[in-house]
Amino acid sequence: MNETFNFSRFWTYFKYDLKQMWRNHSKAAILIGGASAIFYVLWLLFSLVFAQQWTTPPIAARVAVLILAFAILELYQVRTYGYLTEKKAGSSWLMVPASKAEKFVSMLLVTIIVIPLLFYAVYFLIDGFLSLVDPTYGTALFAGAFDAYRGLITGLSEISGGSPIELNATNLIFPSIVSVFCNFLYFLLCGICFKKNKLVGAIAILFGLSLLLSLLTGLVVPHFITDGTFFNIDMNDEMAIASFVTKIMNISVALTCILTIGLAWGVWYRIKTIQH
Repeated sequence: MNETFNFSRFWTYFKYDLKQMWRNHSKAAILIGGASAIFYVLWLLFSLVFAQQWTTPPIAARVAVLILAFAILELYQVRTYGYLTEKKAGSSWLMVPASKAEKFVSMLLVTIIVIPLLFYAVYFLIDGFLSLVDPTYGTALFAGAFDAYRGLITGLSEISGGSPIELNATNLIFPSIVSVFCNFLYFLLCGICFKKNKLVGAIAILFGLSLLLSLLTGLVVPHFITDGTFFNIDMNDEMAIASFVTKIMNISVALTCILTIGLAWGVWYRIKTIQH
């Protein structure tokens, strides 16, 4: 197999990869993507049985279900390519006529682009359909999200006018996207590294890291806080505080970007070294 990247061969493999992804995970995709419809039916049934009236989920509950469904989708990434650790399925994948680079790019596109976009498209379409056919359902989440986004932009502009900290949509959207990429790649990497207990292993690592960071923070931060001063910053100086907060935000985004790149490299390294 020629290990160089050939676009024509990549496109053929990418379409094959998408078909295999649907074939192997269609049931999970329907359940997660259709969570709004499932929640709607359950809410309606309980209201009819226990309250004897037709009531639909309030907007807060619908948003909560959306967030929960997306979190489950992130966790599910341990399974999307988890079959690579199985001897039979993994060996078959290795024999597919495509270079490792082509398989890597396809895996990344499917994981961090195709799956999240399809999830939101299906979820919002179903939610919009329910809003259309049932007047008691309320405004569709997509329409509400669009209105909230416009309000957020207006609000940020007004706040930034009288604040030393520059606030805009980019400051919020870009970190959110990078964070999603990071989360999806983390669970993908755990899925292709652990042979068993993939999700348990992924969560255990996160728990251990969170515990370690909490202990380090508890040990280090108190040494920098003395007499109303934090990291030698005058807490009465708004410009100094704003500069410090901006630096912390930039460092946080930069570290997330570095971690995302590191996770992508880990996926690439695992693909190169996987054997059966």
